[in-house]
Amino acid sequence: MVPSYYAHIVGWGKYVPAKVVTNDDLAKIMDTSDEWIKTRTGIAERRFAEEGETTATMSIAAAKLALDRARIAPSAIDLIIVATLSPDHFFPSTACLVQEALGATNAAAYDLSAACAGFIYGLSMGTSMIQSGAAKVILIVGAEILSRLLDVEDRGTYPLFGDGAGAVVLKADEIPGGVLSTVLGADGSGAEHLVLPAGGSKLPPTHETIDNRLHYIKMNGREVYRFATRVMGKAARQACEKAGIEIDEISLFVPHQANIRIIESASKQLKISNDKVFTNLDKYGNTSAASIPIALCEAIEQGRVSTKDKIVMVGFGAGLTWGASVIEWGIPMPYQRRQWWYRSLRWLLYRWARVRSAVVRIYRSVEYVLPKEDRYEEPVPPKEKSKEEREPNVNGAKPHPTEPEAPAQLPAETEEKVLQAGEKPKNGN
Repeated sequence: MVPSYYAHIVGWGKYVPAKVVTNDDLAKIMDTSDEWIKTRTGIAERRFAEEGETTATMSIAAAKLALDRARIAPSAIDLIIVATLSPDHFFPSTACLVQEALGATNAAAYDLSAACAGFIYGLSMGTSMIQSGAAKVILIVGAEILSRLLDVEDRGTYPLFGDGAGAVVLKADEIPGGVLSTVLGADGSGAEHLVLPAGGSKLPPTHETIDNRLHYIKMNGREVYRFATRVMGKAARQACEKAGIEIDEISLFVPHQANIRIIESASKQLKISNDKVFTNLDKYGNTSAASIPIALCEAIEQGRVSTKDKIVMVGFGAGLTWGASVIEWGIPMPYQRRQWWYRSLRWLLYRWARVRSAVVRIYRSVEYVLPKEDRYEEPVPPKEKSKEEREPNVNGAKPHPTEPEAPAQLPAETEEKVLQAGEKPKNGN
């Protein structure tokens, strides 16, 4: 079935923290070395969030850039999806914080948890909404602050991960192209191989969970590596088949940036030449759900994306989950930077969103001093009946005034005899 609308990427943006942490920096605080990390992972450095930075603030920064490049006002957004495993809170969702900061007053918002495959999952959800006609403009963000979930005593995980955010804007268009296919998968039987054990409803925070360091990421590296090398190439091939393209038509391969040996294994399975494979793992490490959108943004910045290019993106992560997508790029390239007056206008737009948010908060705090008809009141529950009202009368007790005593009735047979004999009661009544 040919869709009525196609989901095109019309905007993109990324944000990475300024703080750079090199392998040599890690060697000063744990038993590792630059050579040990590079040879096993391909990572040379990563970014860690500064104090005050959150998943939401990074998401907002990336989203603003994406909307700027799409030349779309926040009020036009129908849906915001934030893929993350490190949200600001369990609830409210990070997506709602992004929605408020952008002033996207017409947008629904929710978080999506599929770990490192989260961005592909979000892209699939957004594409389906557009193809069904349920939405026209969707903002999809992948963002993580994993540095706050890492155990400095675990050299098997601490050197691998970094922080960052990437975002894209999907827009409905009748022109064929955009997201051609997505393939998603999951295998919960491997859930224990990559997990954050405590902090949820199963193991809420206690002294014991803290003492046992269960609030940090735990990973069975060997099993995750075996899973990734099996699924990356397979998922990418399935996505190409679903999109109706051949492997040799791929212009750019953008894999999840987890480990250089996993990326090399996937490209070898697909028989893709190295010049078509994009990597930035050495600079940022594994940024989980932010990995693919950050890589896509950097590929565009480096001039490696052209109009009509076929781009394949594939990711895998905890769950275990995986996903792949094929995109036909439809935006004229290279991208032209907006003029100063346009950037100033958008700056004012976001300042207005802050003012509006402050006004709404003030109104909410004073709405109970408004006239009664203008405010919401909690419904008054019905008054509970007393014991005398609930229990039947016994031992000659008088009934409650709200339940008048019913007049006594004679049996039908006795009443008929009285009427026939014309008798009158002795009391004259």
